[in-house]
Amino acid sequence: MDLSVVIRCADDPRVFECINSIDEDVDIIVSTSSNDEFEAHLREKGIRYCLSPRGNLSLTSNIGFDNAKYNKVIITDSDTLFEKQCIKHIFDELDNYKVVRAKLKFQTDKNIISSKVVSNGRDFVNSKELAFTPGLGIRKDLLNDIGNFLFNDVVPFAVDADLNNRIKNNNVPVRYLHHSVIIHGPESFKHDLKAAYRIGKGVVISSDSLFMFYHENYSKKNLRRSLKAVHSDDYFELLKQKGLSTFLYQLLWDLCFYIGSISERIVGRNIHAV
Repeated sequence: MDLSVVIRCADDPRVFECINSIDEDVDIIVSTSSNDEFEAHLREKGIRYCLSPRGNLSLTSNIGFDNAKYNKVIITDSDTLFEKQCIKHIFDELDNYKVVRAKLKFQTDKNIISSKVVSNGRDFVNSKELAFTPGLGIRKDLLNDIGNFLFNDVVPFAVDADLNNRIKNNNVPVRYLHHSVIIHGPESFKHDLKAAYRIGKGVVISSDSLFMFYHENYSKKNLRRSLKAVHSDDYFELLKQKGLSTFLYQLLWDLCFYIGSISERIVGRNIHAV
């Protein structure tokens, strides 16, 4: 099958489980941070890999994408698993679409009490029609439509929000697959809230960059809003669909997001002043 699967991975051993879930004969490339022992393990198993810096998911994604052999590429993470036929369905749909998104489902774990609430919250986000990773299929000729770059190198976090914004603003059709599933490992409150803080910072960086990319046709405030998946006007539907505990957790998640956003805006001002 003429398709590449790029697995983003900070020397995470779960990458081997992800690879084992791939049920098609495809090109596999692991984009990972430098770690001698981990790299040796990849070489022992004959897995192709490329090195990328820590702490910038845009660069990790782009380096993997640039090293993909084929025009059709799936981008995923080391803590995900492909369900049967998912890869084939994405591959087939990429004949007619430049962007295809599989359904992302978060697992729960009885040993991680908070994982159920996190899973419900992420399910709500992933029910929206957003071209988010992991589990995004992309044709390389998409780049011609979105500014000739995939992920924005200056944006370390919230990287798919930046990509989704450019896809939507350039009216690129996206095919959403509701029965082709990628499974994400369970998450704790601590991990997810840390991600919320980082995403808040990333959204500010992205909005500043997109403000220049769009030649200042949008306000930064509107750009920041467009980069966030869940807004206050979604709260009632979230409460109705997922219940009180998930709604309250979303409020906490949003608080961490806005703390990150404010932090980045203060830092950005200080750097600019210098």
